[in-house]
Order: sequence, then C-alpha cells, then structure tokens
Amino acid sequence: MRSLVLVLLCSAAAIAGPRFLVRVELDAGQTIEQLPVVPVMELDRYCLVRTDGSGLSRLAATGFAATPLAEVSTDALFYYVTPGPGFDRSRLSGLGTILDADARGLVLATDATRLVALNRLPIQLCAVPAEPLTLGNPVPPAPFPVSESLIQELVARVSADSVKASIQRLQDYYTRYSTTESLQAAVLWARARMEAYGCDSTALESWRAGYKPNVIGVKRGRTNPRPIWVICGHIDNTSDYAPQHCPGSDDNASGTTAVLEACRAFQGIEFEQSVYFIGFTGEEQGLWGSDSFTRRASRRGDSIKAALNFDMISYGRQNLDTLEVIGKNSNPACAWLVDSFIANARAYTALKPKRRLVNSAPYSDHDRFWARGWPAFCGIEEDFTPEYHTLGDTIGPLYYTNCGTNNWPMATEAVKAAVVTLAKFAGAYVPTGTAEPRLLPPPRLLRMSPTVGPAPVRFTLSAPLPAGTRLEVFSAAGRLVAASPAQGRTAEWNGADESGRRAPAGIYLFRFSGPGFALTGRAVMTE
Repeated sequence: MRSLVLVLLCSAAAIAGPRFLVRVELDAGQTIEQLPVVPVMELDRYCLVRTDGSGLSRLAATGFAATPLAEVSTDALFYYVTPGPGFDRSRLSGLGTILDADARGLVLATDATRLVALNRLPIQLCAVPAEPLTLGNPVPPAPFPVSESLIQELVARVSADSVKASIQRLQDYYTRYSTTESLQAAVLWARARMEAYGCDSTALESWRAGYKPNVIGVKRGRTNPRPIWVICGHIDNTSDYAPQHCPGSDDNASGTTAVLEACRAFQGIEFEQSVYFIGFTGEEQGLWGSDSFTRRASRRGDSIKAALNFDMISYGRQNLDTLEVIGKNSNPACAWLVDSFIANARAYTALKPKRRLVNSAPYSDHDRFWARGWPAFCGIEEDFTPEYHTLGDTIGPLYYTNCGTNNWPMATEAVKAAVVTLAKFAGAYVPTGTAEPRLLPPPRLLRMSPTVGPAPVRFTLSAPLPAGTRLEVFSAAGRLVAASPAQGRTAEWNGADESGRRAPAGIYLFRFSGPGFALTGRAVMTE
C-alpha cells in the first residue's frame, strides 16, 4: 500500500511539482552519504528529506524506503519535538498534527498561531530546516602551546560567586521570551557585559521581525582572524506562563552565564584566532536565532572551527552532578572536541563530565552548527531539572530538588573547562608588554579555632584565598553539611547546615578547595 501511495505521489509531483517532507529509513549499511537527495535532518536510523516527485523516484530507484509525511506548504511549520521526562504526548492535541514518531521524539506539523501554546509545554522544538545538511568531517585542528601558568590563572579567574550573580541577574528580568521588550533589555545588558570585558566589537544580529536579536561579542584573532571559535548559549526562555513570566534560571540563564563568565575570564587576554561569544535568541521557537547566524556565516564563507554550546548546566543533586558532553559521530565528527573538553575538565576542574556521541541530538543550538558541517558539542546536565519550562525554574538552595538552579558550582566548573579549551585551541596569550600573571604558591591553613568547642569555627590562612575557593563542611559519615565561597585570609563556619538549622554536636571535617590546591581540617563541635 505504501509503495502504491509513493508511486501516485511521484506521478502527481512530476506534473504539478509539489514538494514533500519525507522520512527515509537508513537500514544496516546505509548512510546519508549514499542518499540521492541530501537530507535536511538526520535522526536515529532515519532522516528527513524535502524533495519533489523526481527525488522520490530517485530514492525508490536506489533502494531507500521513503515515506512521504506531508506536502510542504508556505504556512506550515515542521518541528522535531523532544518531550521532557514523563511528558504526555496527548497534550499536543489541537496544537498540530503528529506526522511521525520515534522513541526520542516526534515530527509535528503546526503553524505560527499555535507557537506560544507549544512554548508553554515542557518540550523542545527544533524547526525542520529548509536547506540540506552540509556533509563532511573537517580535520581536527591542533591546539596552541599555551603556558601552564596562564591556564592556571584563567581557571582561577572563573568565580562561583560571579556565576551565581549572573544567573540571578538574568532570572530577574522576569521574562526573556523571544518577542518581549524584557528580553531586549537582557540582550543589551549582555552586550554591555561583553564590552566591559574587553571584546574588540559587539553586535546585535536581527533575524526576524517581532523577535529580539542575537547578541555577539568578538575577540579578534591577532595572528589569523579568519578561524573562528564559538562559545554560545541561548539567552531567551519560556515557561508555562509564556510569554508574560519566564524566569529561566537553568534554561538558560546558566548557559548564557557560561558565555559571559568565559568572556570575563579572558579580559585583557588576546588570541591567535578569533573567539565569538554568542547569546542566541529564538531557541525556544525552534533554534531560529542560531539557524540565522549559522546560515549567514556559511554564506559568508566563515571558517568556524567549532562551537561549545551550553544549555541547562546548573541543576544536579548531590552526587548526581554529572555534565553530559554530547557530540556527533560524523557529519561532522565531533569526538576530538568532546574528548578535548573532557580532558581539560579532568585536568583542571572538579567537573564530572560524561562523554556521549550520537547520530542526532536536535534540541539546542549546537544542532544548527552540525547542520552546516561545523563540529560542536552540547554541555547539558544529566540530572534534569523537574522545573523544566515552568515558573519554578529559579535559583534554589544548593542541591535542593524542586527548583531550576541548585548547583552553580557545577556550572562554574563547566565554565573553567570551556575557558581552558578555548584558550588552547584559539591560542590565548598575554599581550606584548604585559607581564604574564605569576602563579602564586597555594595558601596554607595556619590556624583553626576551636578544634574542640562550640561554633563558630574560624580559620586563618597564610595567603589570600584565590577566586573560586570554596569551604565545604562534612559530617563524620562524609555527608556534605554546608558549602560556601571563601576569600581573603580568614574564613568562618557559623555551625549551620544548608537549610540554616544548627548542626548537631559531633566530629566535622573541613575542606578548602581551589584552583590547584586543597586544604583540610578536623574539629569536634560541642553544644
């Protein structure tokens, strides 16, 4: 029956010339390179093609199983929809027509009038592109020989306090939905930050009437500006009350903060090759802002070497704080980028990265770089926030369950790994005539008082604690009781746990952890 329908469609298309959205199976041994029609989207063991009757005929003639899903019309929007955990697909009733489905998601036909209602659901929309994929696997570039002392200094510049403050500032915009003036204000704030952090130029890239622009900061390569390295995250957001109220701390103030904090860490630093710091808009409507940027960059002939995309990196309950680093197997091959980031994370940070290579992951802006043939990865929390696309996506206490952001230290460690990766591949260096930052010896714990007695416990250090240092308090059983940033030559624990309650009497272990060092102490607390 399917073959008869395909023959009839091909015959009709040959006369009238309509185009169709088509599902093409990729059986064992078949690859997208063998297709007679270049696909617009690759998925798990199948792909989507936009073609006419002649293309359908070529697919049939070359032995590919093709199923037409819909005729392409001027007002139709086609999405690949990735539902959040536990999503009931019946909630899509009335919001479009489900054309196809697999274990991970579904293909939906809808129109612009139902887009806001779709954005109120816990789903991720990826617009099915109109243009074919760019196939090929670029040769992995070699990193530059960046000095170890500079790497250590850059890592030390990344601050958990700064990360948390940036997430809070973006959350405070009340809504960052792509069509709102509130998002415009957030975009202008991000641009001002990029300028203050020393970008050579900044730009607002408009891509569609009624939607707010992408924000881009550029540090131009001094030796060769043509190769471009990108760190990005989407600055827009959504919720079940879109567009009026969308706090979006985890999705995606956290990813935008990764971009801004990396830019801050590179203040006063120059690069051999260019680095772009980008906050995309329109991500929640189907990756529209990143699609516009990558399409224009491709047409300009830009030499984008790779993109580091961060989307939802600030939620992870205690001992579940793993960051997935997702790259593509091929077209383009991203293993080298994923592996480099993970190696840097393990060498210089406390991040717990998880390597994942896939054929497809169409749920954030990295996908638009893949579509143009440029390597990219998506850094995303494995312990997925239960407040995805809701008003509850706000900052909560450390490791708290029902919130959006509960682990800004994890986000901080991810930024450190990104900074090291960009520094090495783009060739970071201190400008001529400026002394390279000197790596100071780590501080030592000189005194802790009392070692037996009531709280508070006070600590005296031999030198000021560098940025990014944390004081952690553990019970004798190894349970984390409290954690806070630490700075200066003195620090104190007031005897309270994370909820603010007084901790019971007993043995407690203390640890200062910072870039390249850790200090420990032990005390018996009495009532």
